[in-house]
Amino acid sequence: MTLLAVDGLEMRFGERLIQTGVSFKIEKGTIFAIMGGSGCGKSTLLRHLVGLQPPAAGSVTYNGLDYWAADDEAQAKLRAAFGMLFQSAALWSSMTILENVCLPLEQHKKEMDEAQREARAREVLEWVDLAKFADYYPSDLSGGMKKRAGLARAIATEPPLLLLDEPSAGLDPISSKRLDDLVLDIRERTGAAVVFVSHELPSLFAIADDGIFLDADSKHPIAHGSPSALRDSATHPTVRAFLMREEPPAAPAGAAKPVPFTP
Repeated sequence: MTLLAVDGLEMRFGERLIQTGVSFKIEKGTIFAIMGGSGCGKSTLLRHLVGLQPPAAGSVTYNGLDYWAADDEAQAKLRAAFGMLFQSAALWSSMTILENVCLPLEQHKKEMDEAQREARAREVLEWVDLAKFADYYPSDLSGGMKKRAGLARAIATEPPLLLLDEPSAGLDPISSKRLDDLVLDIRERTGAAVVFVSHELPSLFAIADDGIFLDADSKHPIAHGSPSALRDSATHPTVRAFLMREEPPAAPAGAAKPVPFTP
């Protein structure tokens, strides 16, 4: 079942082209990585997917409905179908961790009363091993704990699609591994698909089933597949250099030509 389909997406900031020709599909239960070097447009692509920035061209389709062609009411319903973990975790500093996790339930689960919302919030905090910190404030938590709290908030409504922006950024290796394991556990528990932006190779190899590689020079995707498969078989020198931690190839004179792929 295709949850998300991106077709011919073009991303711009004003007249400046970021990426063009971005196309891929994400099936239920898939963990999909958005890869590439700094400045290639990874987080910008995620902003297009979550409804924060309209594309210059192309479509983003959820369950067969084009998000950017839909009216405001339809867009709001679509947004309720996915959870988002921002790079900074984006927790409300004036709210406890429990109150932060309850927030999407208050917005999207009107049929639940306060006791039911609190019970659900405590359940997902248990999943991420933060049950004992429900009454703490974000300022009381470490960076890794904030990320786990943000993940708890993202999954509180049991969305079929999770979008994670640099979930391991700023974390030590043990905290990063713990977060990777949590993402796999959530996929196992809920069957949700996951889209995540990352340049952290251990995370990419550990959890991603599929992915797309964006290139800053050609401004076009240059590879599509699981990070492990691309590491072992990719022929594009930029992809190989990134995934093998090698010195990147020198850019030739003129614009680099993208290597096309069929999503």
